[in-house]
Amino acid sequence: MHHQHVDHYFCIGSSHARAGEPCQDYALSGTLPDGRVYGIVTDGCSGANARTDLGARVLALCMEAELQHTTSLDDCFTPAFVQRIRQRLLAMPLGGTPQDYLASIVTFCADGNAVRLFMAGDGAYALHRLDGSVQVTDVAWPDNAPYYLGYCLQPGVAAQFASPATKVSASVQLTTHSTGAGSSTREIPVQQFLNGWTVDLPLSHISALTICSDGIAQISGLKTLDVATTCLAFKNFEGSFVKRRTLKALAQWKKAGHIPQDDFSIAALIGFTAGPPQGEAAGGSDPRIGGAWGPALEQGTP
Repeated sequence: MHHQHVDHYFCIGSSHARAGEPCQDYALSGTLPDGRVYGIVTDGCSGANARTDLGARVLALCMEAELQHTTSLDDCFTPAFVQRIRQRLLAMPLGGTPQDYLASIVTFCADGNAVRLFMAGDGAYALHRLDGSVQVTDVAWPDNAPYYLGYCLQPGVAAQFASPATKVSASVQLTTHSTGAGSSTREIPVQQFLNGWTVDLPLSHISALTICSDGIAQISGLKTLDVATTCLAFKNFEGSFVKRRTLKALAQWKKAGHIPQDDFSIAALIGFTAGPPQGEAAGGSDPRIGGAWGPALEQGTP
């Protein structure tokens, strides 16, 4: 029998901790009634000079609520789905100001065969393949100024992103770093990101998948691929496997002088074949992790 486990974790970065500011990242994960699983990470915009910790949590909860109303991957992250997220944000459920609701989001939803990823704003996702290689893809916006779903509360700003001038001149860079294969970058018109960017991946040759805020690229002295490789080195699927792995990694990095400069959030998915619990809790790694998803390679088109 094939199963999937999900978990999540988030922590404050040193810059916000020193300033006495709250963590502006948030994360959630869970299982839907039909057995599909999901993970969500959000990252409030520090440059907004607002209470975007509020926006990060509201956006994550809005996404979780909408996922509860879906019945298949085909229902997830469609234009109508994204519009319902905007409608929830327009209600400003916790009050505040429009600036408070500016946050990036990365989400996945998976069944037993495939995973659908959604990204609005910036962030990253990483794959650990059955051959042991790791691949991480992150997003860079022009002038480091992403388009947020929360701009539905600021029509003037939203209009600037949708203007003909932006359509012609601006593009978002998706950069993929892979074990033993270097890095490659592709540019995608900003317009394709205004309703979020979606990619479908077959769960094949993949033992684990993570989504992260852009804090993954802001751990001092470490490359993004190295951070992703460490975060994906799960020993088992029992309980809070992401929390254990990330806390251990943070402790190791701190000893070596590698400190998260920005807040960091992560959610992950592991696939495995059912059977007696093994792994870290039993004193070793579990060879069954990831073995349930079968052969093929990542395929995805925005």
